[in-house]
Amino acid sequence: MKNMMNVLLLALLMPGKTIDAQEKPDGYKAFEHVQLLASDEFKGRYSGTPEYRMAAEYVAAKMETYGLKPGANDGTYFQEAVFKNWSHWQQPIRLEILDPQHRTYFAGTQRDFFPIRGTGSGIIRGRLVFANTGVVCDSLNWDDYQKLDVAGRIVLIRSDLPDTLQGKERNAWTLDRKIRTAVERGAAGIIVMNIAPSSWGLRRIRLEKNTCPEGCVVMGVNTPFVDDAFYLAGKSWRQLVSKSIREKKPFTADLNITVEMEAHYAFTDSLTAPNVIGILPGRGRLREETLIIGGHLDHLGLGVDGFIYNGADDNAGAIGVILELARVFQANRFKPGRTLVFAGWAGEETGLVGSKYYVEHPVVPLEKTALYMNIDMVGCGDDDLYIGGMWEFSDLYDIIKAQMDDEMRGRLRYRLKYRGSDHAAFLRKGITSISLRTGHPLTRELDDEHPEYHRPGDMANIIDPGLLELSVRYHHDIITFLSHTRENLMDPMHHTQFVHKDATVADLHCDTISRAVKGEDLSKDLDHGHIDIPKLKQGAVDLQVFACYVAPPGDRDEKNQAAERALLQIDAVHRLIENHPDHLALVASYDNFRKLRSTFKTGILIGIEGGYAIENDLSLLRSFYRNGVRLMTLTHWTRTDWADASGDKEPRFGGLTELGEKVVKEMNRLGMIIDVSHAHDETFWDVLRITEAPVVASHSCCRALADHHRNLSDSMLVALAKNGGMIGINFAPSFLNSEYEKKENALRLEITKKHGLPHDYADLAKADPDKRAMAMAEYFERVDGLKRTAVPVTVGTVVDHIEHVIEITGSYDHVGLGSDFDGIGSTPVGLEHAGKLSGITKELLRRGHEEKDVKKILGDNFLRIVKEVCKGNM
Repeated sequence: MKNMMNVLLLALLMPGKTIDAQEKPDGYKAFEHVQLLASDEFKGRYSGTPEYRMAAEYVAAKMETYGLKPGANDGTYFQEAVFKNWSHWQQPIRLEILDPQHRTYFAGTQRDFFPIRGTGSGIIRGRLVFANTGVVCDSLNWDDYQKLDVAGRIVLIRSDLPDTLQGKERNAWTLDRKIRTAVERGAAGIIVMNIAPSSWGLRRIRLEKNTCPEGCVVMGVNTPFVDDAFYLAGKSWRQLVSKSIREKKPFTADLNITVEMEAHYAFTDSLTAPNVIGILPGRGRLREETLIIGGHLDHLGLGVDGFIYNGADDNAGAIGVILELARVFQANRFKPGRTLVFAGWAGEETGLVGSKYYVEHPVVPLEKTALYMNIDMVGCGDDDLYIGGMWEFSDLYDIIKAQMDDEMRGRLRYRLKYRGSDHAAFLRKGITSISLRTGHPLTRELDDEHPEYHRPGDMANIIDPGLLELSVRYHHDIITFLSHTRENLMDPMHHTQFVHKDATVADLHCDTISRAVKGEDLSKDLDHGHIDIPKLKQGAVDLQVFACYVAPPGDRDEKNQAAERALLQIDAVHRLIENHPDHLALVASYDNFRKLRSTFKTGILIGIEGGYAIENDLSLLRSFYRNGVRLMTLTHWTRTDWADASGDKEPRFGGLTELGEKVVKEMNRLGMIIDVSHAHDETFWDVLRITEAPVVASHSCCRALADHHRNLSDSMLVALAKNGGMIGINFAPSFLNSEYEKKENALRLEITKKHGLPHDYADLAKADPDKRAMAMAEYFERVDGLKRTAVPVTVGTVVDHIEHVIEITGSYDHVGLGSDFDGIGSTPVGLEHAGKLSGITKELLRRGHEEKDVKKILGDNFLRIVKEVCKGNM
């Protein structure tokens, strides 16, 4: 017996281990909470209403029943979150035509009409007059009220503006000004026509305070009402509007029909609604660390359409799961090591108000919050578990997955770029956060697994108790393990990893496609080379420029075969993408890339390195564009026939020739990014004088830190920033550190002498190819040894160059990554391949750079240039 007790005691004390629970999670018990909270009695739980508070009181009572201690600082379960500019609709909301025929219209933003936020309240009846755009502008001789008597009447206006209204005057004519203008002329009510393409924002607009008098009602109407109003008056609004647009004159009309409308809009500057918080205190040395489990309690309430939006799936199901978790923990007398906080948030549907309030007024210190777990929409769909954060916090989540059984692990699915719920408030504070949703993320298609999202049909009868039980089990197992594990849940690398993976990571230059041309299988995680598909995934690379390298031609034959060499590599890029469609996708425009953001694919943008490829023919440049090329490096080490290169001993042309200027202009016209890496200083200045679009130096460094001809001077960096362009920092140690360059040059000289080759690059390119290949092989084999004898070149050296660009340009907007992977002999320590790019993120954050600025550096800056320059899709 004594031995048995010792075994039981040991099992209890082992981190992450518990004796099998006597009480198992029960989906039907969770469903009972959903049935109540999603009943009509709670009127959709709109934050700030009595019904929401009634729901909060129910949740608090259950938390107390299940043994959770009050979590708010005042000793209650209620943390009162402050709502600024709170508003709410009350029924009835009506719009009717009374005369000459009685017609009734249905409220709703997708239906016939909708009241506009900021309207006054009351019942308005009056004759309808059409005041066209509702604008009065003396300087344009435009007055939509000149021929109308609108006193005591309901004014119908367009939401758009006269085309002749431009500049500051146009910007001044907001909807608020239109409303005030109508009210000043005695209008009893205003109806705004939601008919123009620019009107889509009308449904979300809120009038400024004091724009609309209390008794004046403002409605937006869709086409069915507008048609009826004019047809009953024997008129055509389309004829009047089109004539006004064509003739640039205001055309108005007294429609002589009677309309009645009613709205009741409640508004207050400040109001509170409670977050409901319960705590299960931890024990032992880990008790100060906290795990938070939360989901929003609120929903949309009573709609303008008169329906109750009950919010069973969104998000009473989460509250049912949270309460069932608490019940099971109490029944099994669970004693967590880390403190557990259970939360039902207010105001998620109105902008994450409750969770944002909590992170500014936490009941437990945020610096001791190890993890936030969000639950949102877990009652519908199939039994796939979509986990936000499983990718972004993969190291931590791998720890979690290791404790799951095979059945649960098999249900896990990535939910990429997750936002839109309360975990976003925690992420902004640097808190490790994961979220759960059952079924596929929202698609709005007919096969959507959450078909009644934000619709009146989101009632308890669509909820699957089995999914609620699955969600309880998932969280129960995670919490049971994490509350005791001695793994470091507070490791700052978790947040670094999130920042890196949440960012757009773009690399402006690599020479990897040459390896594919030689037959290497880039789908495998190879033990050599800098880039392959697994390494791109490991480094979270979202956009990679594949440079198709064309070397300076050594003779006339090579010169005439330059385009062919480029096309061979371009074709290899296309075949690589076609052979791996689940991992790679071609990017020829910003629109292409935008569609990739939630697909887990790496976008590939095709570049050409070396303008020799166009063989002095602009028609070849256009052909390359049609083949998907969106970037071209004008030169390589030595000049083209139309542009001097940085490796030339002396510039021959003084920059660009006449043909070179035509190349720049044609690249602008096509929408192809001009790359000035490798360009001579004179060429650089000529390009910036001529170009009408931002340019890049895709893989260069700062000359002030390493005096290399391939790098840019400070004045060049300032000019590049003024142009709106950017530099991608090269990872070549010789470009990053002058001492390393000297040692590398000495090694190159030694090897070229050994093989009887000229040292000068231009002459070397013309040398015997077999000797050249042998020399290069030896060079690449020995160059890594320089790391042991030269000043260390590390990821920190790369960041030194990034920071220099920021300092000189005064902005974070003009620097990014241009690794030159697979084109450089050695790499900085810590950046041995693309899978280690997060090292740059870590170093930037360590040095105190803000996340938003780090994200610019990692890829947003280059994405901006792609958006501005690359207009054409494939």
